[in-house]
Amino acid sequence: MPRYVSRLGTTFLFLILTGFLLANNILIAVSIIPLCLMAIGYFIDVPGDIGVIKSISKDRARVGEVLDISLDISIESGFGLVIICDILYGSFELVEGNNFHVMWKGLTPKKAKINYRMRCTSSGTYSLDVTKWRSKHPVCDYSESGECHNEISLKIVPRLLELHKIRGLSAKCRVPMPQGALSTLGMTTHEFKEVRMYYPGDPFKSINWKVTSRNLFRGKIQPVVNEFEKEGKKTVYIFLDTSPTMNYGTKSKNVIEYSIEAVNGLADHYLGQNCIVSLISFGDKKFTVHAGAGKRQYHRILRELMKIRDNNEAKKEIKKKITGLNEVVYSNREHFSGVRPLFIVVTRFCGSNCETLKKAIEDMSKYTMRNGNLPSIMIINIIGYEMKIKKETERQAAGVLEAFVNIMSKELRNQCIWIDWNPERESLTSALLKQVVTAR
Repeated sequence: MPRYVSRLGTTFLFLILTGFLLANNILIAVSIIPLCLMAIGYFIDVPGDIGVIKSISKDRARVGEVLDISLDISIESGFGLVIICDILYGSFELVEGNNFHVMWKGLTPKKAKINYRMRCTSSGTYSLDVTKWRSKHPVCDYSESGECHNEISLKIVPRLLELHKIRGLSAKCRVPMPQGALSTLGMTTHEFKEVRMYYPGDPFKSINWKVTSRNLFRGKIQPVVNEFEKEGKKTVYIFLDTSPTMNYGTKSKNVIEYSIEAVNGLADHYLGQNCIVSLISFGDKKFTVHAGAGKRQYHRILRELMKIRDNNEAKKEIKKKITGLNEVVYSNREHFSGVRPLFIVVTRFCGSNCETLKKAIEDMSKYTMRNGNLPSIMIINIIGYEMKIKKETERQAAGVLEAFVNIMSKELRNQCIWIDWNPERESLTSALLKQVVTAR
C-alpha cells in the first residue's frame, strides 16, 4: 500500500473517532464514506501481468514506404484502466490508426489487438522493441508502469531515384552520364562479355572456331570472335557534404536525407554503367568507401549512407573540426592523377562554404580539364529554403534567398556543371534533364 493511502486512512479514522467523541453525525458520515471506499480499494489490484507481442509487415523498407504494425495485448490480472503506448522515434510519422490506446480491464482477463500504419522519413537502422504501459487503480490515485520488449529491428534504406530515364536520350547531354563507361583502349581481361561477328583488326586468337564452323554449315562465311571485358573503367568520385549546413529542414523533410537519396541514386546509376565508384564525405562525419564496382560496392556505399543520420543524431552536442572539400581533394590527390575521373559533389551552397567550394573546383579542374573541354565536375546544389515554409511571406523570403544564392554562385557555375535541385518542386531526374542540350 502506498504511504499516502495509509496516511489518508489514519486521518479518516481519527476523524471518525473525533466524531464519536463529539457526537457529530456529519463528521462521522463525511469520514466513513471515503474510508469504506479505501477499504474496498485495498482489496483490488491494479492491472498487471501485461504482455505485448509486436509484429511488423517488413523488417527492411525504403524511405517513404508505409509499414503495418500489429500489437497483441494480453492483461491477465487486476482491475482498472490501462494505457498502452508503442514508442516511435521522430523519424516516423503515423499514417493511419494510433500508437496510443486506453482500455479498461474488467474482472476477467482481457485480450486486445491494436493496428496502425506508419511511414519512415529518414534512412537508418531503428530498434522498435519498446512498448510502454501504465495501469491505474480504479479507486485510489495509484498507478504502476512497465515496459514490454520485442526484438524488432527495422532497416530503412534511401529511396532509389529513377536516373535510368536519362539513359535513352538521343540528345547530347552536358551532364556526364556515360552510355558505355568501359575503355576501348584498356587491356583485355578474362571476363567474358559476348560473342560477336569478326571486324577487321580483331586478333585471330579471339576467333571462336567452334561457333564459326557451325555458321559455315548454315551458309555464314564471316568468322565469330569472343569479346572480353576491357580494363580501364571510367572512375567516378562522389563527395557528400555532412557539415551542419546540411541539417536544414524538418524531421520529415530535410536536406541531409535528400542528399543521401541523391548519392544512393547516382551510385546505383554509375555502377550499373560498369563504372568504378568511390564515395568520400567531408564536413562533420568523415568516411571513405574506396573505389570498387558491382553490386558489392553498392551495398558498401549503402551501409555508410544508412549510418549518417544515426551519427548526426547521436553526436549533435559533440563539436568536431569541420573538414572542407578542398582539404579532402588535396588529401586524395594521388588517386586522381592519370585517370581523369568524374567528380560529383552533393552539397547545399551557402555563404559559409563558398570559398572552400571554389578552391576545391580549381583543384579538381587540374585532373579533369584537357584540350579546353569543360571539366568533368558536377555540383548538385540542394535548395532547401522551402522545406520550412508555413506562410506565404516565408515563401517570398525563400525566393529572395534563392536568388541571392544564384548571384553568389555565378562564378562557380561557369567552372563546372551546376545543377540546382529543389526537392519541393521537382525530382532529381527532372533537375538533371534541364542540362540536356540538343545535339547539333
